[in-house]
Amino acid sequence: MSKAKHLYIHIPFCNRICNYCDFVRSVACKKTKVEYVANIINQLNDLKNLKLKTLYIGGGTPNSLDYNTLKKLLKNCSLFLTKNTEFSIECNPKFVNKKQVALFKKYGINRISLGVQTLNENILREMNREQNNNDVIKAIKIFRKIGINNISCDFIYGFNNTTLNDIKNILIFINKYKIKHLSFYALEVKENSILAKNNYQLDNDKMDGELRLILKGLEKYQHYEISSWSIDNKHQSKHNLCYWKMHDWIGIGNGAYGLENRNYYYWENNNKINKILDDKEYYFQIISMGLRLKKGINLKKKNNLLAYEYFKNKLKYVHVKNNHLIANNRNKLNDILIELL
Repeated sequence: MSKAKHLYIHIPFCNRICNYCDFVRSVACKKTKVEYVANIINQLNDLKNLKLKTLYIGGGTPNSLDYNTLKKLLKNCSLFLTKNTEFSIECNPKFVNKKQVALFKKYGINRISLGVQTLNENILREMNREQNNNDVIKAIKIFRKIGINNISCDFIYGFNNTTLNDIKNILIFINKYKIKHLSFYALEVKENSILAKNNYQLDNDKMDGELRLILKGLEKYQHYEISSWSIDNKHQSKHNLCYWKMHDWIGIGNGAYGLENRNYYYWENNNKINKILDDKEYYFQIISMGLRLKKGINLKKKNNLLAYEYFKNKLKYVHVKNNHLIANNRNKLNDILIELL
């Protein structure tokens, strides 16, 4: 039986495909979705009496599932919860409604990751994104009315048609709606995305300017991880922290990754592809993930100390403070990691 205390479930279905996305995702019929969730539930049954610290349903677009299919999934997920479990689900604002959110509340979901991406509706249409700003505002109000107040908003900066005014509008929105957790991701043109097929070119100087404005605008937040900000410790993403701190987690669903006892695995078409990490691979992951955190890597933890000692002679642009290995500048993380390869 697994000893992991964290679980990720991947729901790879969307109603349409965003141009920037390269996650495992597809547009599927209801029958396919029902069969997929039934398979997820079978895998959950194998976990038996496991009690989780965090449970995260991502995608894809999990909240695009129909009500009854979503209900079956959440009902089975609820068996693994304690009163302290952080239970998150990713949502597209377009599909949020009162009946759905009441279902979330009933089965223990207490954290929402809301995919806003940008408030420039022209860019949303350009990226084939299925929502508008009214959908976002309405969704936030529904969550709060039904009592789910831990809402994280995801944004992407670096679209070619983004202006600094667009970034300012996002910052105004964050302040107006008192968003407690934020993720800002730099746009990437990934190999399997529609952007890559269309030869979309990024403007790195423009992106740097947008990031500077974001950093200045979020000074009252804790910039606790490279792409993540929280208003306080309580609202940090406990599930994502398990990745960055290299805790074991279980992955379920087509496209999901997991890490259990150094077995780093991936699900592809119901096949579990296993990769046992050797010392160099495992220690590299500890360094590359942990240095994303503002607090860095806790060297009081045995495996973290072993990772530090393994790469100590190659590590540059880092320092040790209060038994933590910390990057001098997290925006230069790639430069640090290149030295280790």
